[in-house]
Amino acid sequence: MRHKLFPVIFTTMALCGMWACDGFKEPEPVRYKAPEVEFTLPSDVINAQVGETVSFTARVISGDKVSTGWYINDVLTSSSQSFDYVFENAGSYNVRFEARNGAGVVDHSYQVNVSDILKISLSTGDSLQIARRQLDYLKVAAVVEYGKDVIHEWSVDGTVMGEEAFFGSLQLMEARPYNVRYRGSNICGSFDKSFTVSVIERPLEISFSNYDEIVAILAGRNLTITATVLFGGTGLEQKWYLDDIVVGETGEFSHYFPVGGEFSLRYEAVNAKGETVTHNWKITVTATGRLFDDFEADAIGAWFNLGENQPGIELVENPLVGGLNTSAKCLRDRVYGSGGTSGYFTMKGPKMLSEKGFDISEYSGIRFLVYLGANKYYPRVDYGGTKYPSVTPPKFNGEWEILEYKLPEGQTFDNTKNIVFRLLLTEAGTNISGGNIEAEENNRTVYIDDIEFFK
Repeated sequence: MRHKLFPVIFTTMALCGMWACDGFKEPEPVRYKAPEVEFTLPSDVINAQVGETVSFTARVISGDKVSTGWYINDVLTSSSQSFDYVFENAGSYNVRFEARNGAGVVDHSYQVNVSDILKISLSTGDSLQIARRQLDYLKVAAVVEYGKDVIHEWSVDGTVMGEEAFFGSLQLMEARPYNVRYRGSNICGSFDKSFTVSVIERPLEISFSNYDEIVAILAGRNLTITATVLFGGTGLEQKWYLDDIVVGETGEFSHYFPVGGEFSLRYEAVNAKGETVTHNWKITVTATGRLFDDFEADAIGAWFNLGENQPGIELVENPLVGGLNTSAKCLRDRVYGSGGTSGYFTMKGPKMLSEKGFDISEYSGIRFLVYLGANKYYPRVDYGGTKYPSVTPPKFNGEWEILEYKLPEGQTFDNTKNIVFRLLLTEAGTNISGGNIEAEENNRTVYIDDIEFFK
């Protein structure tokens, strides 16, 4: 379309006659040609979408010293005759062009209706399969380029696990493919994208139930050590060697040692990638002296003073069968009440001699199995008024363990005296304090088994 305005001529009028202005020549008037503009868009109403580029063109075909400008909602946006503009938000906009000089003005307006759209991309790009390392967290984001009020949904193997644009809560625990699907939606539509996460298995890593370089047990006992595969177990082959002889090909070593001696134990594992783990132990088996492990209710009454605490020593089911103690039954020492106590009970030497024919005077040491649970107690053996601590302190490893006590060099037990077990003591040898007996580390319950005298 073309708009024309007639030019305006400005003239200066002389007020004096030619005879009064001798030699004066009247100046030529300043003349401007009004702008003439050609617009190329076919319609004054333009429909566009958010993010779409709209091109505006107004060609000035005539006019002197013409200044031009494009205004979007009355804000000057461009001074060129042609320009491109991207509308970032939905709505209705007035786009006006103006051409101006001293002879006149040409302007023209367009109504631009911008509708919203939904445009989303993922931080993983267009990939249908990505790789991550085992134990890493999957971190991926939905990038909303255009669109408002988007509802996000992340699902893994069919289970919805996230409802934010950023998804980072999935820890890839297993070395397997994970199917991840994203869906984003708003009033304009929806965007769906699925991809597979291939998890790269971490290097072979194995933990052991016992890391002691030297494992000491008593003859006649069973030793169990467990190898737990933490990572890298694909195609794993395991072997246990006892003195270089294969004795097991699973994750558990369990062996009965009938006699004393020293043995070497080696674990070897290799997975499908050729990664290996090895570990070695030295097993020291001590020949037993006189062992008492088959307790019965009537024997307890004969050998021990009952009722010294309430309820005191009792025959009960083994609470932790396995490891150093596979017995079905054991002794439990439990103390009610809230005052300080050592939880003591007494083994009667004279009764042992008269009823079992066992003379404790032949021995200078005593050892037994103890299970402390979560208690932080330091059991002692009280003999002749001296509370003897164990040769090595308790490990507090949550399992059955061996505590060993020795009399001073050259001394043996007296079969006319009693031996007192004080299980509920502090590290300093004092009674435990009173308080809540249900507390995890003060529940006043200790289990013992396999009382053995040795020389």
